[in-house]
Amino acid sequence: MNTKFYKELELLLPTSSAEQRRQWSATIIENNIDVKELAQLLKGDPKIATRFFWLLSELGTIHPNRLLVELPFLLEFCEQLNPVYKTSFASFWHIAGVPEANEGQAIDLLFQWLISADTNVTIKSRSIWVLVKLTKKYPELKDELVLCLNDQLDKYTKDFKKRVGKILREIER
Repeated sequence: MNTKFYKELELLLPTSSAEQRRQWSATIIENNIDVKELAQLLKGDPKIATRFFWLLSELGTIHPNRLLVELPFLLEFCEQLNPVYKTSFASFWHIAGVPEANEGQAIDLLFQWLISADTNVTIKSRSIWVLVKLTKKYPELKDELVLCLNDQLDKYTKDFKKRVGKILREIER
């Protein structure tokens, strides 16, 4: 384990900037640092965990395939953590795609987030984009997605309504 790097993240993540997280992501990629070992940061202070999820998003932006291979482990690891952390996967799956091994669980979670009144609009939007991609692979999901989108259409911001309307027009072609 790269103890020095782990300690640096543990110390600096809570007050980190996006630029620092981009640099750390590049370091992880360049030095092939094991994300599984770094995932222990998720068990600590919630501010560290949140920023670590942001770092993982940066990692995915730089190297989507690297994040993609880590996602099955991370999803399983998150089973023992605060359930709210799982919503980060809407972003991860949007950035890197859904690992085939996690498709069933991902579909269930994405629909849950989409219809939940407790889910923020950002997570709902990312969930929609991932579900749209998955309907291309699994066309049988299309009807359920259309029903859920119609249900959500008038519940949030005008921008969200406009985005959902556009997606509905694309899906229903």
